Amino acid sequence: MVIRTPDPERATALYGARLGLDMRLDRANPAWGARLLFFRCGDLIVEVAHDLAAGVGSGPDRLWGLSWRVPDAEAARARLQSAGLDVSDVRPGRKPGTHVLTLRDGTCGVPTLLLQPSPARDH
Repeated sequence: MVIRTPDPERATALYGARLGLDMRLDRANPAWGARLLFFRCGDLIVEVAHDLAAGVGSGPDRLWGLSWRVPDAEAARARLQSAGLDVSDVRPGRKPGTHVLTLRDGTCGVPTLLLQPSPARDH
């Protein structure tokens, strides 16, 4: 689940402190134009995005989209495309080693991203 927020500090207090979600990552990157906050709730990851250029505002948080994990982005793309759905090409994700594609239709207007996680590292 991806939530857009005009106030990342307020969002951190709400999702982390008030709702008790476990914050896993807080990363701002001017090249992306965004600050991204990641919270875990069981197997669910709640991603909160803030537009750096917009500055801090007082408006409400809002659902911005959904993200689904897939084991193989190319295979998911081929399957969805063969089912007649409009999907983007597979591209590198923001996290190194990940791959993503966008599902453009069949989502009832909810922006939807499919994410192939990076391979597990040997320790």
